[in-house]
Amino acid sequence: MKWTYIIKNKVTASVALISLCLLALLSNYIDRNHTDNVKNMISTMYEDRLIAEEYIFRMTSSIYQIKEVIRSDDNKTKKVQRIDELLLNIKDKNLAYQETKLTEIELIKAEELMIVLSELETIHSKNKQDKLEIASESLGILDQLSNIQLVESKKIMKNAEALYSSSRTSSQFVFALIIVILLVLQALVFASKTPIARGIAKKPNLN
Repeated sequence: MKWTYIIKNKVTASVALISLCLLALLSNYIDRNHTDNVKNMISTMYEDRLIAEEYIFRMTSSIYQIKEVIRSDDNKTKKVQRIDELLLNIKDKNLAYQETKLTEIELIKAEELMIVLSELETIHSKNKQDKLEIASESLGILDQLSNIQLVESKKIMKNAEALYSSSRTSSQFVFALIIVILLVLQALVFASKTPIARGIAKKPNLN
């Protein structure tokens, strides 16, 4: 029944080799999927968080300048011209900001900001105190939006860390399985040599 033993070993070896190939493909898929996810997170962090924060910073800076102009002793014509320039810059940055990926809370705050910005456009018809209050209100909303950016960025980093941990665990598991399969193959090689050696020992002496 030696042939049944040999066939059994060959089948086991074939299954082990196929499993080894599948695990290698699985490991490659996990690594590639992990790389793609990390790239997406980096892209999200840059395009939808860092860029959005840049727009918020520029709008904030422009509104602070508007407050300085309101408090200044410049003549009215010069003030109106300068404020109009700053408002135009804020409007452009706000439109660009809305093109980024916003959460539900950000959408609500962005709508509030639009309302306040529309009031800023009629700022010339208001008294000095009202102008400063409108500017301060818009700064408050921008500060909230900036805090949201920080929270969302932390979420992205947390997800990236969880993804890395999961990927590392999966890779270690696959690597462990590959080692087990290699050990099985090695055992099969040694086992296949043993019957042959015994068979030769049982041959009668020709002398």
